[in-house]
Amino acid sequence: MPSKRSSLSIKERSWVLNEYLKTENAAAVRRNWIAKFGTAAPSRQTIYKIRDKANETGSVADVPKSGRPKSVCTEENRRLVAEALKDDPGKSSRKASKELGISQGSVLRILKTIDRKTY
Repeated sequence: MPSKRSSLSIKERSWVLNEYLKTENAAAVRRNWIAKFGTAAPSRQTIYKIRDKANETGSVADVPKSGRPKSVCTEENRRLVAEALKDDPGKSSRKASKELGISQGSVLRILKTIDRKTY
């Protein structure tokens, strides 16, 4: 009975790990899952991955993903953009971006988050 779900919640992963630690048998975990939840059980491989992750990291939670963080839309930049437009509400986003050293796209994105419009 293959699972159609893409991922389990942390609570569900914890349940799977606890069941596996009790029984040390993936088939028993699958049977208990079906009896308890009445849905398709996680695969044997998924159960082993949860066990291995808990052994390696001490947690069943996902590790933070790699990638470039969004660093331009900081509180400091939001404050700077708001101040720049407070002094001159008719200032264009192009002019504000040049003055602040922030790209025009980032200025527009910040304006969207602070519910302001520019010209």
